[in-house]
Amino acid sequence: MFKIIKKISISVKLVFKSNNLVEISWVKYVLDSNDIEFFVLDELMSINEGNISAIPIRILVKDNFVNKAKKLLNDELKKL
Repeated sequence: MFKIIKKISISVKLVFKSNNLVEISWVKYVLDSNDIEFFVLDELMSINEGNISAIPIRILVKDNFVNKAKKLLNDELKKL
């Protein structure tokens, strides 16, 4: 049996979602390279479901980094 030792609560917001693994990898690289902590949701479910696009992979960041992350992704996208 598992016991909860300490409950931690954080607030996060969605900054990107896609079924395209190349796009997801790029977003993860950009955020990681700029020391922005992120959380990836539904990555395995999306891969298991294939290309039906029913379950997108979602990338979330903490509330206080949302604006920075979005600006960074937009700026980096313009460089491509």
